[in-house]
Amino acid sequence: MKNKLFSAILFLALCSFAAQASTPVTIIEKNGTENKYQIEESGKMYFSGNGLVIETKAGAPAITVNVANIRKVTFPKTSVGLDAKDSESISLFAFPNPVKDVVFLAGVKSGEKVAIYSANGSLVSETSYADEGIDLSSLPSGAYVISVVGKSVKISKL
Repeated sequence: MKNKLFSAILFLALCSFAAQASTPVTIIEKNGTENKYQIEESGKMYFSGNGLVIETKAGAPAITVNVANIRKVTFPKTSVGLDAKDSESISLFAFPNPVKDVVFLAGVKSGEKVAIYSANGSLVSETSYADEGIDLSSLPSGAYVISVVGKSVKISKL
């Protein structure tokens, strides 16, 4: 499930690489190690097997980080190719979507209150968000709305 988490985040960030001369990326591993990379316009990041491959520029040696060791990947606020004012408005993102069991939320801090509503607007669940995501395995398939601090996102449960 963590692979899907990183895939969704990286997809958004990778979309902007062509628009910028370089993009700073920070990878924080579970053991606390923090590695910073500067991805040039000719560089790339992608998944290969269980690894996150980082090529800082064309022809540079590739660095591979085991996804199981990654705790967090961060990009600058505007790295998704939006103006800073536009990036402020994108504050809640759910992935994977559609979701089978566990959904992760970007733009939500651990401990924030999360409400889940059915398609007809009925409150289905209330919980506090945790970095491990929200377990939706007990919910039937269908459309749901997740609401956090006045922001909401629609998801589909498989």
